[in-house]
Amino acid sequence: MSPSRSFRLLGLALLILAGCQRSSPPPQEPGARRLVSLSPGITETLYALGAGSQVVGRSDYSSWPPEAQGVPKVGSTLAPNYEAIARLKPTLILDEQVKQAPAGSLAAVAPVKVLPWLTVDDVANGVRELGRQTGREAQANELAAKVESTLKRAPPKDAPRVLLVIGDAEAGLSSIWYIRKGSLHGAALEAAGARNSVAEDPGGPPNISVEQLMTLDPDIILVLLEGPVPTPEEEARQLAAWKQLSVLRAVKEGRVKLVAGPGVQSTGPRILDLVERLRASLRFDAKTP
Repeated sequence: MSPSRSFRLLGLALLILAGCQRSSPPPQEPGARRLVSLSPGITETLYALGAGSQVVGRSDYSSWPPEAQGVPKVGSTLAPNYEAIARLKPTLILDEQVKQAPAGSLAAVAPVKVLPWLTVDDVANGVRELGRQTGREAQANELAAKVESTLKRAPPKDAPRVLLVIGDAEAGLSSIWYIRKGSLHGAALEAAGARNSVAEDPGGPPNISVEQLMTLDPDIILVLLEGPVPTPEEEARQLAAWKQLSVLRAVKEGRVKLVAGPGVQSTGPRILDLVERLRASLRFDAKTP
């Protein structure tokens, strides 16, 4: 399964894939908490706060920062590896709020703290809570303030209408998953200076048909792809299906672009770097084909 498809499913309900590595956790300070994080965004945030030495277990999907890769994997939000978690003897299990996640069952292993982690306010409040839990309140307050100041920026009223979608060349346009206006990445798009072309959330999964896409007719289409920086061939493959829709304004004017690389789908602090990436992607040279 492609990285983009994995993220798409994680954004909706976190892809189920259990696993466990028997590598040793990093050395800890005496008396430090033993944290298990089942959320990639929370893991990334803990390290950003300087609390990485307290993390003894991580989600199967946590790969950032690089030093976190030496920490044992313990499953995921929807499929925690109870045996692996218990073996690590955590003093606290951290997770993000996801429907149908088995937080109650995890409480039999260790205390559980479940944090809302969907919107800018959710993440800013979650960062502050992680600061309280780890003794890094000053660092957390600074990071939370940066999250709020960076992502709480309204676009100009005449800003371009942009459709931000999750890249998945395997599915083509049979399954178009877009970024919601009120989501963390939706806020990043607005902070970059664009209006979300899906102005009102219709409810249900963030999925639209080609027919609905035609009705939206966005000014710009940006395709978000997590993973290594793609080759020109991979980029062409990701955009091929989109460029066949020649009736769309964005296609006719050559305003379809791939926004790709490691961290572009992050729900941790790297979301702040995405704002400038999106802002740069909104600039199109008049000679763009």
